[in-house]
Amino acid sequence: MFARLANGNVAPSRVIEGQATNLSRTMHGIAYDEINDEIVIPVALGGAVLVFKGDAKGEVPPVRAIQGTRTRLVRPHTVAVDPVNNEILTADPSMRAVVVFDRLANGNVAPKRVISGPKTGLLDIVGLAVDPVRNVIVASSRKGNGDKVGLFVFDRLADGDVAPKQFIGGPNSKLAHFRQVTIDPGTGNIFLAQQNTRMKQMEAYVLDKPREGYKGREDDDDDSDSGRLDQMGFIAVYAPDDNGDIPPRAIIKGPGIRLAGAAGVALNLKKKEIIAVGGNGFQTFLLPDFFRALKRPTSANR
Repeated sequence: MFARLANGNVAPSRVIEGQATNLSRTMHGIAYDEINDEIVIPVALGGAVLVFKGDAKGEVPPVRAIQGTRTRLVRPHTVAVDPVNNEILTADPSMRAVVVFDRLANGNVAPKRVISGPKTGLLDIVGLAVDPVRNVIVASSRKGNGDKVGLFVFDRLADGDVAPKQFIGGPNSKLAHFRQVTIDPGTGNIFLAQQNTRMKQMEAYVLDKPREGYKGREDDDDDSDSGRLDQMGFIAVYAPDDNGDIPPRAIIKGPGIRLAGAAGVALNLKKKEIIAVGGNGFQTFLLPDFFRALKRPTSANR
């Protein structure tokens, strides 16, 4: 954790680390519950979701841990917290599912709901957000081609093999190799962090067997946020009612703002700030400097 106004090459104000924390090297998401002052972290290698006190520091154990066979978790990748409805949500690419637990769940407990199945269209789920005001869940999911790569919007109480109520994806959406997503509950606007504009590589293995015809790229790594200017990532903004193959309402992008590619995005609504993670650092932008009132795209500006 860093001070909100930290700038440059500065030391963190607090670090949660050590064997007692049960953290591992593979953690791709984090969520902060402002109402209950808790930090929620998915641990992919441990198949667990860990909850720490908001002021945790050093080698401290989590206050709660969701882990075990009844949870159905295999490799939880990202998390979101809904303190209004007292729920923790996590997305598991191995399950191809969004899994919902009671916020106070602890130990080897069964989920309340699981969104999974062919109708959902979900595959490699890398980002997750919940809007308790509009009662929706937004998942960012990708795979090795352009089909069904984008943002999937479900009813908050969706359960089982259900189709999304909205889907944002396609050539005009500019979505390709993205990761984390967050929602502004005040406006319902959806913010997505995209690392680069190239589609994610096709998985080399399927069910532990080599995929027929697979050929990796030689130019650079799939998760790289470097490359040509036209391949650079960005923060994309969509409105809550957006649906289909439409362009973002707004984009934060460019070398002038030191954002080569974004792997994570968060909002500090009290200070009207957007926080992006990418390029081995954090960048903070002021919302008023980048966004005006967003209008629905028309055929003339698509």
